[in-house]
Amino acid sequence: MEIRIRYMDPKTVQRIDELAKEKGVSRQEFLHAQLHQLAVFHEENEREQRLKQLVDRNIQTMAHCYRAIREMNDLLHFEDPGEEA
Repeated sequence: MEIRIRYMDPKTVQRIDELAKEKGVSRQEFLHAQLHQLAVFHEENEREQRLKQLVDRNIQTMAHCYRAIREMNDLLHFEDPGEEA
């Protein structure tokens, strides 16, 4: 599909050309990559947020398990293997 953008500020186009040159690509290749990145940014950001929430929930679950194990150890009065009774 073809996309045309009209009436761009010449300084903006110049800066785009400079950025493309720095990357060693044409203006079209540079803009193609930038537009693609823009299009998928929202989806990637949502995926990142879901992953962060999953990690947070896992940390909370691990902390809960740790507390439960400590309480069970306290109730059973387990001793360290090196300790004498």
